[in-house]
Amino acid sequence: MGCSATPTARRFAAGFRCPLIPGVSPSEVMSKTCIFCNGNGRKSKEHLWPVWMQEHLPLIGNGGNISQIETFRWKEQTGTKRQVRPGHLTTKKLRVVCQVCNNGWMSELESEVKPILIRILNREAIDLFARDQQILARWIAVKAIIGEHSEQETYMTPSHDRMLLRLEGKIPDYFAIYIGLHSANSDSAWLRISQTIALSPKGPSPALGHIKRNTQSIAFICGPLFVFVFAVREHGICPIEFLKLNKVLRIFPKQFEIVKWPPAHILTKMDMGQIAWALDEMKNSKNVRYAGDLP
Repeated sequence: MGCSATPTARRFAAGFRCPLIPGVSPSEVMSKTCIFCNGNGRKSKEHLWPVWMQEHLPLIGNGGNISQIETFRWKEQTGTKRQVRPGHLTTKKLRVVCQVCNNGWMSELESEVKPILIRILNREAIDLFARDQQILARWIAVKAIIGEHSEQETYMTPSHDRMLLRLEGKIPDYFAIYIGLHSANSDSAWLRISQTIALSPKGPSPALGHIKRNTQSIAFICGPLFVFVFAVREHGICPIEFLKLNKVLRIFPKQFEIVKWPPAHILTKMDMGQIAWALDEMKNSKNVRYAGDLP
């Protein structure tokens, strides 16, 4: 396998305390068009952690947040940006979605997922049937795509797939989505790692086009809920076979007809770190080679 491009890690953490990773909050990025409908309508500031969720989170820390971006050329770090800002991480927003999408289909999805998430955040017992898993996975996919646009140069989900998610609720088939329950002292955190990989020295398939990444992993925390999203858009690589994750529950593609919550296994700080950094560790594998910088 060849690995090209400049891997980038974007970290989020709340209150200057994060057992998952020293982290980051997303900057308020202005996109020219809505990332879901490509419209030029007025943008709204979209929360990664919805406002209603705050009353169900302990809001650990001193009320500040750290934003940090690290860039690597293969294994050599070439840059870092770090910002310390007031305000808890859960209050941060990204300006990449139009008001029509935010107040329309996204609001409807939020209403569908809210009763599921409230029970999960409150550690209540719940059976997640196939439809529940699909709703939760769709909500997570939307948040992941919004989050990947915190850095306009490194997003990896093409416009067509974002459009299908909006119109048909279709999660890209190169996504894999997992959830777990953790015991760490953190209420919110975010880590995104993006890379470009290829099985051929000729480069990625499908070709990147104007997009610079075809692989990403996103790990984030909402209260006791740990979420991991892994996406790889390279023909010949199946996301659920690429990374073997036994300590979390896969809800997309659906693994079980019913997911029992809370799960028997409780993730530790070490468990979450191993999962969150799995994509970054891939470059240390003996069968992974550096294929040069992207054009």
